[in-house]
Amino acid sequence: MKALFLLGLLAGFAGVLAGAHFFPWGQAPRLPSATSVVANGGRAERFVIRLPADRLAAEGSSTLGLRAVVHPAGASLPPLGEGQQPVLLEQFKVRDVNGAVIGVAARHWTRTPAGPAAAWLLLLPGRGALMLTAASGEGPAAVDSALAAAGRKPKQAWSGEVDVVTADGDGAKVLSGSEEFDGLTGRYTETWAVTGVGADDELQGTVTLDTVTYRGS
Repeated sequence: MKALFLLGLLAGFAGVLAGAHFFPWGQAPRLPSATSVVANGGRAERFVIRLPADRLAAEGSSTLGLRAVVHPAGASLPPLGEGQQPVLLEQFKVRDVNGAVIGVAARHWTRTPAGPAAAWLLLLPGRGALMLTAASGEGPAAVDSALAAAGRKPKQAWSGEVDVVTADGDGAKVLSGSEEFDGLTGRYTETWAVTGVGADDELQGTVTLDTVTYRGS
């Protein structure tokens, strides 16, 4: 059920993108892309999220840790169903490697019969949309587990360095895209580099999405 809910959210987001494409209200200026060429004709691009500045909204099942706390605090969001598979919904601003804000992104995580699964949808005005999916081993509260292993105590401020790779390898795929990203496939790596936790449990650090894409099959 949660998997269907997740797919429904992504389908709704895709519908909004399709509507904007076929019935545009205006053409957004295209910001320069910071890409590099890789072997076999592919291109690499890094997308960066700074925490906490770029965290727009979040909600998740209580078992999923710090990232699942409702954000902004006190926001009235649709309640998640109880007694079903855990789900984590996050929204962020997205930057390029030079620190310029170039778009927004939604990340959805849930547990499926085949194991944990995550999906990203990046919307970059003037360039298009990019969808990433991962069937990975990322477990519930992966960041919390890494912080605990580094000595962080619950409900206490902490500083240090913890890197958590939540997607990588064959299961982390660039699935599809629109406009500039239409016809691209490839792979990506997702890394949460946490440098601190505030007294209010707010994460500090960066999330990086390193994509390598190719055109055609």
